[in-house]
Amino acid sequence: MTDIWPWGGPKYTTYDACVANLRTQGMDAANAKIGAAIAWLESSGDYLVVNDTPATGDYSVGIWQINYYQGLYASRVAMFGTPKQLALGGVSAQAHACYTLWIDNGWNPWPEWAEGTYVPYLNGWPVRTGPEGGGEPTIQQGSTGAAVTALQRDLNILGYKLTVDGVFGPATRAAVIDFQRKHSLTQDGVAGPLTWAAIDSAVSAAQGGSPSEGTSSAPAAPNEASPTIDSTVQGAWSQLRYAAGPYANSYLQALNDLTTASPAR
Repeated sequence: MTDIWPWGGPKYTTYDACVANLRTQGMDAANAKIGAAIAWLESSGDYLVVNDTPATGDYSVGIWQINYYQGLYASRVAMFGTPKQLALGGVSAQAHACYTLWIDNGWNPWPEWAEGTYVPYLNGWPVRTGPEGGGEPTIQQGSTGAAVTALQRDLNILGYKLTVDGVFGPATRAAVIDFQRKHSLTQDGVAGPLTWAAIDSAVSAAQGGSPSEGTSSAPAAPNEASPTIDSTVQGAWSQLRYAAGPYANSYLQALNDLTTASPAR
């Protein structure tokens, strides 16, 4: 197998959203642009894609293709949640995972860095359009059209009760502000890249069930509940993470190095 979408998709984010989320994690501006460029080459910005290719040692999730394959699984669950949780966590959760690995290893785990293939995308990606495309335009009060209709439908899935009329009026703006407040976004009532990405993630979670509820109606990911990893082992990894405090990543990486030779991305 290669690319699969166990929890719905594809769902695309934008270059600007990747940069902004990496910056929020604490990454400097130059490296955030590199990270966004690498994201295009890894996934074309698709935050729900999973690369399931055992022959190459890959079970890699999302924008930056965070690998959970075999011996990596327990440590990655402790750090970032299960593959499903990471995928449905969207851009912000995946930026956290990318940043965490970057802090310990720089860009070395991503071959695009050594190959230099990321360079053409340092200042942006081609914009995707269409029903699966993302790349939604920034809209605000006074906007009209298909993007507003899509926004209203998505917000209604999340529990808002808007009239789906394609007109961005006061009620739609109030719903956007309320959503932004609940997701720690700037409360400006404008549906820009970060707000769209957060709405997409929330809608995916709402349609597929809470990440903690097990599988959705889509095929379950092979490693989501791996029978080869005892629950007490996963619990021990989690406890180590909390006990280790700020040194957790270093300890987890050291233990992981003893148990696997799989790619560490």
